[in-house]
Amino acid sequence: MKTILAMSCLAVLSACATTQPALQSGSSEFGVAVRQNIAAQAVAPTAKQKANTYIPADASKRAKARENYRNGNTPEPKPITTTK
Repeated sequence: MKTILAMSCLAVLSACATTQPALQSGSSEFGVAVRQNIAAQAVAPTAKQKANTYIPADASKRAKARENYRNGNTPEPKPITTTK
């Protein structure tokens, strides 16, 4: 009885096996969904945002920013929209 059960389990499990591993199937569409999800979540920066990347190392400004953060005096962030 155990032999019949073991043989039927092996037969059922072998139906789930593939002859080719998924990464070696050579499908041209492999990974397309991941790339589409990344593209949907990425926001391209505007020219103004690209130009505003330099932050000078000013110790007094950093100290003031830390003090404002600790005291709860930070401004609310402005939402960034993707539509005009």
